[in-house]
Amino acid sequence: MNKAIYIGELALNVSLCADGHAETGVGDWAVSAAVLDGRMELPTVWVGEAAKGTVGDHIIKYLQDSKVGTSSVDRFTEGVSPVRVFAGGDTSTTVSHSNYPADPLNSVWPSINEGDIVIYGSYLMIENRSHARMIDFLKNAKARKAYLVYLPYFEAHQVPRITRVMPAIFDCLELADLVVGRDADIRAIFASGNMDAVFKDHILFYCRRFLHLDPAAKVMRFFDGSESWTKQCHPTTNTEFQWSAGALAGVVRALTEGKRDPDELMEYGNETAHSELASTIQHPCTK
Repeated sequence: MNKAIYIGELALNVSLCADGHAETGVGDWAVSAAVLDGRMELPTVWVGEAAKGTVGDHIIKYLQDSKVGTSSVDRFTEGVSPVRVFAGGDTSTTVSHSNYPADPLNSVWPSINEGDIVIYGSYLMIENRSHARMIDFLKNAKARKAYLVYLPYFEAHQVPRITRVMPAIFDCLELADLVVGRDADIRAIFASGNMDAVFKDHILFYCRRFLHLDPAAKVMRFFDGSESWTKQCHPTTNTEFQWSAGALAGVVRALTEGKRDPDELMEYGNETAHSELASTIQHPCTK
């Protein structure tokens, strides 16, 4: 069976609730998608970094408990894993405590076989410290005939000026076989309210396939060159975060099974997005 190789940032999120207690969650929507794929018995590996210490140990245990391989997580000693503190889940109150090492990511790269799916995103892919090494790994994966999926997103506080990271984003787009983006992330990066224009003006030149996820409306739209398909997804009580993570996990699962048809990819995403499995994802800092 083909495997899913996720590349991204690993952080511990803490939400300080109004009644005085705190809730925690590990990672972002890509981490949660990897966790769902692991729980669906899909061979899944995470490539990233986590400090040696209590926070890093907690993150690693969460991944391993969900059957996500961690042999390609760099356990660095000079620095600390990010801890992001929110007030009542309000992302505008974010305080980030992190001290990454000066050296770039130094993971033991997983083996890449033809047909494997490599999913990459977050600030890790575009920060100066590790960008060149990440691009080299992606080029190697592409040469080995892996299928590359780019997720354009990062935390707002990490990139106060988007123009500074656009060259790195275009590097990531150029290597992708498929781009998957949530509505709010895409609009934040490309500053446009028209998704057709975003695809034609900013994505199509680099990658002809783009899956747009709108978790608020529960709608998916797939662009492929001059064509597009829209899918109104099943109603669900899952949160927008759970829906997004589930949709991505389902699409990745379909890709590992050799599916490439837009309707099939969206249907797999739809089924996982509204599933009971997706509802098990607990993430206190996003809705």
